[in-house]
Amino acid sequence: MSKKEILNWFTVNNESLDVSKILFVLGVGILVAVVIFATYRITYSGVSYNAKFNVGNVVMLLIASVIMLMISSNMAISLGMVGALSIVRFRTAVKDPHDTVYIFWSIVEGLCVGAQIYKLAVISTVVIAVVLVAASFYCNARKKYLIIVRGSQDIDTDKIMAEIGQAYKKACLKSANYSKGHSELVIEVNAKKEIDTKVIESIRKREEIISVNWLLEMGEHIG
Repeated sequence: MSKKEILNWFTVNNESLDVSKILFVLGVGILVAVVIFATYRITYSGVSYNAKFNVGNVVMLLIASVIMLMISSNMAISLGMVGALSIVRFRTAVKDPHDTVYIFWSIVEGLCVGAQIYKLAVISTVVIAVVLVAASFYCNARKKYLIIVRGSQDIDTDKIMAEIGQAYKKACLKSANYSKGHSELVIEVNAKKEIDTKVIESIRKREEIISVNWLLEMGEHIG
């Protein structure tokens, strides 16, 4: 093989990319991205839904598809892309593991669509979406709440725990802080539905109670 033939093998496109083919690949990518977009919207259970992040997943899938098309069409470009992408550093911290799953999912499906493995892309997207939706319903079936009771030094922990225990079978005292003239109890309860505010009001009406707050636990953070 001559030197000219070797250079042509690296520089000439190994696969023709006409406009119709590019549009078809991006069209399939958009359909897959819509499924990911809808799945994230359905399964999100945080305090504030971030629409920009969800749209970013769609764009990320399309970008990954374009990168894969470039790599598969030309050997020289593929080597250049490896070097270019290796120097990119993303320093944005993703606090919620739920978001990390969708970022990785979008990138993988984008590479799959860009490689034109449509059957794998469609089947894997549907299966993963079903698993994530089912998992979200399972996680939301029982909710964990933290009830924070603040009161004077004379607060009766046993009576408060007994009153909460009547409404919730699984009530656990997570922490108890006692200081001069002040006490604080943090109690965790499991509930199938929303928290019973009647119990909160009953505890709050006690003379030794100053305030009662309740918070919803959501995995790594509290809402």
